[in-house]
Amino acid sequence: MSTNPARALAAILLTFGLLAAGCGDGSEPEATAPQAAETQAEAPEPEVALPGEGVSVTMGRGNWPEANFHHYVLQQLLQELGYDVADPEEIAPATFYPALAQGDYDLWASAWTINHTPLLEGESPDGGTFGDKARFIGTMMAAGALQGLLVDIASVEQFGFSTLGELLDNPGAVAHFDTDGDGKADINGCDDGWGCQKVINDTLAKNGWDDRAAQVSATHSALFVESQASFAEGGPVLQYVWTPAAFIGKLVPGRDVLWLAIEPEQTLEGQDGISTVGDACTKDPCTTMFTPSPITAAANKDFLAANPAAASLLENFEMDPLAVAVQAVAIDAGADPNDDMAAAAAEWIADNRDTIDPWIAAALAAG
Repeated sequence: MSTNPARALAAILLTFGLLAAGCGDGSEPEATAPQAAETQAEAPEPEVALPGEGVSVTMGRGNWPEANFHHYVLQQLLQELGYDVADPEEIAPATFYPALAQGDYDLWASAWTINHTPLLEGESPDGGTFGDKARFIGTMMAAGALQGLLVDIASVEQFGFSTLGELLDNPGAVAHFDTDGDGKADINGCDDGWGCQKVINDTLAKNGWDDRAAQVSATHSALFVESQASFAEGGPVLQYVWTPAAFIGKLVPGRDVLWLAIEPEQTLEGQDGISTVGDACTKDPCTTMFTPSPITAAANKDFLAANPAAASLLENFEMDPLAVAVQAVAIDAGADPNDDMAAAAAEWIADNRDTIDPWIAAALAAG
């Protein structure tokens, strides 16, 4: 613990005063003005209350393990501001946004703004939309989320397609990717309630492809394991993935698989952005059905208004997608998605104080 020099000096002077009194005639000298000031200096300074003291925060987190690491980082930073923050609760996006709007949750950092905007635009039971009561905030990972379909290189070479439309115009290719015998190419896709599930289904419907292709929706990680097994046996792969995640370390774009392009005019509105993946795509420039999306926070508007310190932190909070991907690989290799990620978050915070301290200072000033 550091020592306050003024207090140390006052203590020394007071000691000398007591010694002098002991060597005198026993009378008590009157306190001089400087001595009175020194005595007052001994009084402890009042502690400054943190802006979050007395405020409980309920956080959600996306129901994919890659979301865990940066949510524990955010939890611990909010706790530095005095907030009482329980461990973030896993929840699907389609369930989270209505709950966020009605105040069951205060925030999360699992917002894929392009995918989730339609979820905020959903109609609230009490009128208006969920976006009237909740909003995206900050730029945690600007354009951090690349997503789309991966297709195995061997199938591309066998059938000669360069886009999803060309694949689905080829009956032989459709039959090649038909894993359940229903006459449609099967796309191993997204969990129920994920924004990407809607994007894929709506894209198929927009282009009249839903009579030749179908999205298989189940637990994404289990579907990916199926695709890995198919690849290992020389079979086809038509698999949705996103980054930052561990998946592309297992089926590597450019080596095992390629991002499957679609024509820009075949995308949904706002999903025609180009993904910079170079030769790891079936076509250059590469439009993957999904514009690269920011990953950021979303919060209840009333919570933000009542907690300017938390709002300031969310505005400034940034994460390196590579740091998140590293922890995703660790989870995939067996790290505990909760205890180990909380410990990794504490380590990341300790290693990045030069970046974090200005966020905390700004939040304290705002609160």
